[in-house]
Amino acid sequence: MNALFRRPGMYGRDEIAELLLLGAMAAVDGSSARWETEFDSLRNHFFSATGVKGRYSNLLPTDAVRDAAASVYAGIAHRCGWLDLDRTMSAAEYRQLTATIDERVLQDQTLSQVIGTFGEPSLWVGGRNSLGAKTLGYATASSKDDLICFHLWSAIATTDPDAGPQSLHPEPVVLAVRHRTNDAPYAFSFTPEGLRRRPTTDQQSPLRPTVWIFHGDQARHASAVFETEEAGLAWAGEHHVTGILAEYPYGGAYDIALSEGRFTPSQSHHGTTDHVAAFAPGLRHLHLVDGQPD
Repeated sequence: MNALFRRPGMYGRDEIAELLLLGAMAAVDGSSARWETEFDSLRNHFFSATGVKGRYSNLLPTDAVRDAAASVYAGIAHRCGWLDLDRTMSAAEYRQLTATIDERVLQDQTLSQVIGTFGEPSLWVGGRNSLGAKTLGYATASSKDDLICFHLWSAIATTDPDAGPQSLHPEPVVLAVRHRTNDAPYAFSFTPEGLRRRPTTDQQSPLRPTVWIFHGDQARHASAVFETEEAGLAWAGEHHVTGILAEYPYGGAYDIALSEGRFTPSQSHHGTTDHVAAFAPGLRHLHLVDGQPD
């Protein structure tokens, strides 16, 4: 299990190995109830239809996702007392780390800068070469202190066959730090490079489930909710209604747009009660006339 968390790519492209090994460890350790609680929390806060990798695929470049996803399961192993750390931070070191993250991510950080500031990590996920992605985890010996994870990445540039692969950066750079217990993506702080490298909207799978809501012209309230766009269009065509069929995420539209970087407050009324109450989701929508897209 501990080998898996250091080189997850050797155990498959998906997180099946993590699920199987943690479940087996819980059975051996007599901690099945604890594992079930952890897994329920994981599903509620950090899962998409394709697991933890699905959530990370909307936050990091594709080649950084496998190691980053494994670090989430490593955090569970740490809380359960199963993770063998390469180094434990003192309580003072850990407090300094957590207190300075928000300030540090305002500027780009390299691998050597992270290690120079906070020392060798408690867990190194991924290869130790200068190419590609990796995740550095920091923790104390206490299972009450969550694993703080730095997700690093170094794009590989296309070169001629004789030169071999070349990194776009002289060394991996930090894209994001996972240091909160909130739902994804609220658990992360992104560096400027991390924001630049986040997948674009057309590259993303949904960060969270969505529904389609129909609001008729001149109507005071919405009149229909559907799981898919197709179901909404079929209903609208059957009843020849006129109005807007719009996609809504589960949760507050304002908070979600803010967390996903689709909206940045720029005026004094932004974020006020009235503004949040009237905020539109900003996702896909269709104008329908007599049940047909206009």
